[in-house]
Amino acid sequence: MEPILVLMAPGFEEIELTAPVDILRRLGVPVVLAGVQGLQVEGAHGLTMMADVLLSEVQVGAYSGVVLPGGAASWLLRDTPVVLDVVREMHAAGRLVAAICAAPIALEAAGVLSGRTVTCYPAEAVTSDIRSAADISTAPTVTDGNIVTGRGPGAALEFGFALGEYLGKDVASLRQEMCCC
Repeated sequence: MEPILVLMAPGFEEIELTAPVDILRRLGVPVVLAGVQGLQVEGAHGLTMMADVLLSEVQVGAYSGVVLPGGAASWLLRDTPVVLDVVREMHAAGRLVAAICAAPIALEAAGVLSGRTVTCYPAEAVTSDIRSAADISTAPTVTDGNIVTGRGPGAALEFGFALGEYLGKDVASLRQEMCCC
């Protein structure tokens, strides 16, 4: 299986990056962390992480999908042309395009949400950017074709499981192990 590309921009919401990456790796899905502005990236709450590669060095065709964690980084992702190009290329190839929390604003900016149903962080600053292109659900996660979205930090585990399910992985036992439910 080709790896999944996870974008890291300054101000990313830590749990929205780490929980899905952890779940994907536990499911045997290779994940590559790509720094949008540098290899050392500080999250919204001071957690600094190292990316595996710079986004500018990525060959998009080598990946089976892209994941955009949310948080304050969402607006940087939306305003970074190379990010929008990656999203468009993945979408055009029918590969996974995923975003959680406020990060669906980058999907909207890339023009891939038209006619879709998505979920996102329920703040007006986020929903107003998306509403014109997509129907917004209040569900924790939504999968619509090749687009998977998550509502916010509290949905980070479910978002990770939704990514695994989209990729054809059996998540039932891992869900039970991790959630004790």
